[in-house]
Amino acid sequence: MPVSQVRLHADQDGRHYDLTVQAVDGGHQVELIGSDADGQVLAEWRGTLPAAGDLTAIAQLLASGAAALTGAPAPRPAASLEQQRAKHANAARPWTAEDDARLAELAAAPEASIESLMRELGRSRGAIRSRLEKRVPTSALLRRAPAASS
Repeated sequence: MPVSQVRLHADQDGRHYDLTVQAVDGGHQVELIGSDADGQVLAEWRGTLPAAGDLTAIAQLLASGAAALTGAPAPRPAASLEQQRAKHANAARPWTAEDDARLAELAAAPEASIESLMRELGRSRGAIRSRLEKRVPTSALLRRAPAASS
């Protein structure tokens, strides 16, 4: 169940930052306050965004802008769900009991590989390995060295 409010805190170089994001009718209210060690407010921003997706876009813009100013490498934006599903049809979908049974069956086959399970189940390498760890922890596939990620 989604929460209605999130509060985060970060400290850096003697400065303190507090971020509050709260669900409101029609969007999210965001508040960011930065202060020094004495509590003196150094930065303050408040606003309302119409959709949760806007939070992600703004976070990416802030990170990219900071990277451009500091010369640090810009963060790579996360793939959209549509992009993930173009590669792995069941990306971010809940696992069903049938999926778990199929995973166990496929993983038990002598010729099984993480790649073959990825193809058969439409899941990413990380999703397959994570589910194997949960549902089939004795699988020989988990003892093999992981290949390049996909």
